[in-house]
Amino acid sequence: MNLKIENAQQSEENAKHLDEAKDSYFSNSKVLDFQNIDQYNDSNNFASFYALNRLSNHLENRASYNQNSQSVILMQKYKKQKMIRTVFFYIYLIITVFQRPAWCNFVDYQEYCSIYNGQKLPTMVNFYLPISLYYCVEILIVLYLCLSKVFKATILGSESKKRAAIVQLAITFLIIVNDVTVMILENNSPINISLLMKPILIVLQKRTLRATIFHYCQIVNKGKEIYYLMIFSLIFFAGLGSAIFQQKENASSESTICQIDQPPFSQPEQCIVIILFVLQTTVNSPDIYLPYYGESRGYVAYFILFQFINTTLIINFVLAFFYSSYKDLMQKETKQILSKYNHRFSLKTQKFFRTRTGSDITRLADISSLDNVISRSIYQILDNRFYEIFIEIISSLSFIMIFFTITYVKLNILLFCNSIMFGECLLLIYYTGKRRIWRKKSLIIEFIFSSLILFLIILNMLGYHDQKILLILLCYRLLRGCRWLLKNKSFTVLIISITSTFQYIVQLFGALFILFMLFTAIGQLLFGGRIFFSDENQVHYELANFNDFLSGMCTCWFLLIINNWNVISYNYAKIFNTDLVYIFFISFYIVVVLFTLNVTMALLIEYIVQKLNVKNQTDASSQEPQDEMLSNQQSLK
Repeated sequence: MNLKIENAQQSEENAKHLDEAKDSYFSNSKVLDFQNIDQYNDSNNFASFYALNRLSNHLENRASYNQNSQSVILMQKYKKQKMIRTVFFYIYLIITVFQRPAWCNFVDYQEYCSIYNGQKLPTMVNFYLPISLYYCVEILIVLYLCLSKVFKATILGSESKKRAAIVQLAITFLIIVNDVTVMILENNSPINISLLMKPILIVLQKRTLRATIFHYCQIVNKGKEIYYLMIFSLIFFAGLGSAIFQQKENASSESTICQIDQPPFSQPEQCIVIILFVLQTTVNSPDIYLPYYGESRGYVAYFILFQFINTTLIINFVLAFFYSSYKDLMQKETKQILSKYNHRFSLKTQKFFRTRTGSDITRLADISSLDNVISRSIYQILDNRFYEIFIEIISSLSFIMIFFTITYVKLNILLFCNSIMFGECLLLIYYTGKRRIWRKKSLIIEFIFSSLILFLIILNMLGYHDQKILLILLCYRLLRGCRWLLKNKSFTVLIISITSTFQYIVQLFGALFILFMLFTAIGQLLFGGRIFFSDENQVHYELANFNDFLSGMCTCWFLLIINNWNVISYNYAKIFNTDLVYIFFISFYIVVVLFTLNVTMALLIEYIVQKLNVKNQTDASSQEPQDEMLSNQQSLK
């Protein structure tokens, strides 16, 4: 009797594990994001929208090339080269780091473009690929990617694909002409558009990025009136401030550029607009209006009214408009695609779920059979609660050693702690088996880190004194030391919800990356090779420059954070002695910060919140039958 009860409990437990496995997979699956689409309300998130677009594009392409056998054969050949295209694409991105900047020539610059007229240039990269090597590789990669795109467009026969292929062919032609010219002139060309064309080519190569940026452009075009309102309000307050403060300050003509850290109404008209725009972003508040506040307490009312209308109301209105417009666009396209492909979607997802369910059953069967292979005694030790606490303690102890000077005694403590964890890792690898080890990615990562840490500890005990790498790797031990947090269900759900966004990293942050590359290329053409180290500036804001690709990307990140972007732009205005540089920085703020970043973060937050809500609703619904059963049992008693 007891045996039957145990078998029944075991069967129930296996079924529960199967359901958990299916739920775990579906909660992180892009197909589930499609399943969550609701055609009749606006509760869909960006993940559902992207999953729907991906699936519809896949079905549309298949319908195009399935019309004849020759197209099917050609498409199979095209798919076989996917790995080659991916490798070439990432090589194309990586070599950009070592591309010699457009301004760098050995005629005007000395010591490998690090010195100009005795002044040192701040750069992040001290090595650039030879001109001939870089541009030959770029031509080959760009030509291969372009021909692949043309080949695919020819197979599918779609007009939109053909238009994209023609545009990419034109861009490729421009890149090849530019690269050949640069090689002939040995990078002494007045204009080098290689870096400028790179983000455009990437957008043409990636359909997801192309669709995302196209949607953003639609929203920007739809919201032109919002920008007009912002400009009108800015000009109105500039005029109002000039009228209020004109008798209090006399215009100063000592400097040819705007003194962005000085009171605005003592400067020319264009400076008033620029300084008020900076004030609208709050980075120089309250430094701008404190001089007026000190003169008369009533003057602060003007600045409070300006920031309330322009910062609190208009900017948030802009964000709300862009976000709601994107949601409306997603809902509209969702209904259009579903009305066209709804039946095909149903067949596709049903087939997927049947296949995945079968694989889950097989996987759980393998897990149950593994219990017969693993030694019972060792398995019970590793799964023991006190052993887990012991491992968490020695892991935390290894991490704490980072904050102390490493001595020989502490190295012995580290050796003891990490030898135990390394031995545990070896046991798990041995009993997992050769066939299953490659499926255990976390175990492989644990083995690599444990091996490296143990190896470096032994090296330090033998006299190797560089401990930086060892200390960096010991940070990994904190993850194992805080494993108890995973027993908190809410914390686990939060982590899973956040990590599930990684599969949409291109859709979310691809547009930001492309805009970073675009502004880096423009910044290198405008400002590259003109920013030098200066002993006068102790903060050394000249490190925020566009002298090379990595420096430009870091500068864009500094500008994205907003803090002190007025100081960076003011330094550029002083160096180039013109206020026109503010056009570049204000454009970056409006396009990247105000629009792209805020819409991206709004979509990300909405996605995570919906993931958490779905999980909470699932837990609540599963709890209701249990509560009902308990109440029935109590009533029977």
